Amino acid sequence: MEFSRRKFLSLIFLSGLLPTFNKYALTSQNNILERKSLLILIELRGGNDGLNTIIPFKDPFYYSQRPNISIHDYLKLNSKLALNPNMKKLMPLFKEKKLTFALGVGWTKPNRSHFKAMDQWSTGNEEGLGKGWLAKISNAIENNQFLLSLGPTGSNAVQGGDVNSLHLIGNENRMFRNLNYENKEIFINRKILQKYTEIDAFSSKELEKVHQRISNLPKEIKIPKGKLSKQTKIALKLINTKNPPPFIQMELSGFDTHQNQINRHNAKLKELSENIYALKRGSEILGKFIDLNIVVTSEFGRRLKENSSLGTDHGSASVAMLIGDSFKDQFIGHYPNLSEVDSRGDLIPNLSPDLLYKYVQNKIWQQRFNV
Repeated sequence: MEFSRRKFLSLIFLSGLLPTFNKYALTSQNNILERKSLLILIELRGGNDGLNTIIPFKDPFYYSQRPNISIHDYLKLNSKLALNPNMKKLMPLFKEKKLTFALGVGWTKPNRSHFKAMDQWSTGNEEGLGKGWLAKISNAIENNQFLLSLGPTGSNAVQGGDVNSLHLIGNENRMFRNLNYENKEIFINRKILQKYTEIDAFSSKELEKVHQRISNLPKEIKIPKGKLSKQTKIALKLINTKNPPPFIQMELSGFDTHQNQINRHNAKLKELSENIYALKRGSEILGKFIDLNIVVTSEFGRRLKENSSLGTDHGSASVAMLIGDSFKDQFIGHYPNLSEVDSRGDLIPNLSPDLLYKYVQNKIWQQRFNV
């Protein structure tokens, strides 16, 4: 039986180990220090509207089905597709071929439940079962360093690997002072509780070590405002350490735009793009031997037709974003045909999340580890 983290001692930790990753960071060839690949996953909670993220500005169906919430001011990416203007921070990365848009991403049998869909995406399995997709890559490259969640709710994407994961939420020191792992009486006839407490006590100590390793960032690194900025700042501080974790999860909520979508969604896209830019440029400023790559996903897209509340309801196919030097293709997948929708009026996907994850894995690690 799975144990709820939120119900357990009011903590949101995952079990953790803190080994090293040095065998992949160093190479004896010509005594050159190779760049260490680091992957940050940003999960957009709520179901991001791909149609208003990457706009099919030449398609009349887009405007006829969205008379009130379509985007008319945009940044052209090619002759048919454009970027939401609130994401202008990403344009330099796109022009430098450090940004790939994955089009039409989704499952052939999409689930519109947030929780089930998040399980599907986090595992890369349409049943929503099994190891997290980041954990599976971690196993494939024989990583022996912890996977780290920075998002408020954590993610199954980092769970189930050969090494464990930690959940860094920022106020561990205050929480640790209120915990007492020495009370033996509460464990009588409660072996499962005892085991989870032992794991959590170990995780608490390892998280304290993580806090001790990080320091302030250089002043030239600018952190944007907003809810995501705290995670961005911690991620960059971790990148600035001697041996940063190779997998970091972040999350941004607020994409469930059933009502009054246009302003809310535009604001979220602006916040997202500013943080992506800060992460990428910040890592470059640090000058570390880090090959930083960022993957942005959401549990599903939105329906083509706007609703009566000037929003959109849960849909299927959407857009994912891949950022980093490993991603040279500007587009993968195909933009859904808006004149061909399923029985519910949803876009038909053509690129499944599991294939997307294989693409990510191959682009970042195939040449080095032959995975």
